[in-house]
Amino acid sequence: MELPESIPQLHVSASLLPEAWEKSLIALRSRGIRSRKESYTDPKGVDHILEASMTMVVKTPDREPMLHRGCEGLFMLEQYVEEVLEGVKDSYIGEYWDYTYHQRLFNYESPKGQSVNQIQYVAKKLMECSFTNRAQATTWMPWSDPFAKGPPCLQRIWCKVVSDEYLEMHTSWRSRDAYNAAFLNMYALIQLQKTIANQIGVKVGQYVDFSDSYHVYQRNLKQLDKFLQTVRKHRERGISPWAPSNLLKKFRKNG
Repeated sequence: MELPESIPQLHVSASLLPEAWEKSLIALRSRGIRSRKESYTDPKGVDHILEASMTMVVKTPDREPMLHRGCEGLFMLEQYVEEVLEGVKDSYIGEYWDYTYHQRLFNYESPKGQSVNQIQYVAKKLMECSFTNRAQATTWMPWSDPFAKGPPCLQRIWCKVVSDEYLEMHTSWRSRDAYNAAFLNMYALIQLQKTIANQIGVKVGQYVDFSDSYHVYQRNLKQLDKFLQTVRKHRERGISPWAPSNLLKKFRKNG
């Protein structure tokens, strides 16, 4: 395989969350490069991927419809939100997982054993000074994560209140499975954005999502192509692949 000289820097913008995710997959499929990444599952230690850096801008992230019917993980979306916001799987840490995002954001532990609720800090800081550039939360633990089998993909959350009215959130990811994980990640973090906005008494503003490596595994390329083909056919028939969040009730009922 001929190796690329650089990683494409892609940018998509949309009003709605499912629209932005759909656009990102279209852009990645057409402009991404064949590449490799270090693997913690493959015996040879290498994953072959289609890769680009990706910036997604969602202008009105809390506006319905917020779901994409093509997301294969919709049945577990509510559980994932609870995992990130409420820590329902924090007990897995040390036994099955190296971390959870809830633990890193709400209960970040320093080498000296100090615990920091970074989300509480972000909300407090914004209430004290809405236009601060210091309202951020990080996940990386340099004393342990470089040696972990599966270190966190999310690296940083940055928030700012714009025009004293809208909470804008930016997120930064070192590595991201565009097809299997990105939509769930964004949906959950937009719920976190809504939670912080409610705490400080402002509206939900723009959501900006950046990934250094936004990729689809080679083994999932056929699924991605099928997804994109289905989306095109739906568009041709005037059928929207997007859906309101109350669709999750159907999954809950059927589950």
